[in-house]
Amino acid sequence: MRVRFGSFVFDSGAHELVQDELVVSRSTSGPQRTAPGPRRIHLSPKAFDVLEILLARRPKVVTKEVLLQEVWAGKIVEEANLAIVIGEIRKALGDDSKSPESVVTVPRRGYRFAATVEDLDGSPAPDEYVRWWLTWKDKTVPLRQGENWVGRHPACSIWINAASVSRNHARILVGSERVVVEDRGSRNGTFVDGKRIEGPHVLVDGSTVTFGSESVTFRQWSDEGAAGTEPVRR
Repeated sequence: MRVRFGSFVFDSGAHELVQDELVVSRSTSGPQRTAPGPRRIHLSPKAFDVLEILLARRPKVVTKEVLLQEVWAGKIVEEANLAIVIGEIRKALGDDSKSPESVVTVPRRGYRFAATVEDLDGSPAPDEYVRWWLTWKDKTVPLRQGENWVGRHPACSIWINAASVSRNHARILVGSERVVVEDRGSRNGTFVDGKRIEGPHVLVDGSTVTFGSESVTFRQWSDEGAAGTEPVRR
């Protein structure tokens, strides 16, 4: 995921947060000249992970429980640890803790990323057609380029409300060249065409993906491979 918000660029692949700043210099004749210059912003590993989750699931609220489970997986920590990390993120972004514009606290629930974000990964514009989607029962669920989280928790972009599905069950990564599904430590596992996957697995059009006991079909549109229109017999 690579996105821009304000003067910041967040790049999960490069694992960096960069800010454009003005570098001020003086010419011999006197007037000042300004030019943009990038500055890498330091974040602790936990703070980077929390910010990545908030950005990936924007503008939805991510509960404290989900953040603690994903960032501190398998460890017993208090909410105070999360509050400290949120404070670190706000300080790095220059966000006012009393009136934040980027990382907003949702009382008794969690946090959400509220600033306007520009996707730099080349995702389709909102008015462009959907190229990837899942069919589950009688529903069609579009996939966006980048991260698509699958699970029983309402904060997931692909919400499957079934008892056999973990709260944060799996992740589907849609790139320019391929679509990959990976299990996220779910209790009942993720299967592709009947086989349990142990790592990232590339999906092809028509693949059956099973989360717990719930099966969906992955579809991908191809202009070249699309079937022709059948004539109507009258």
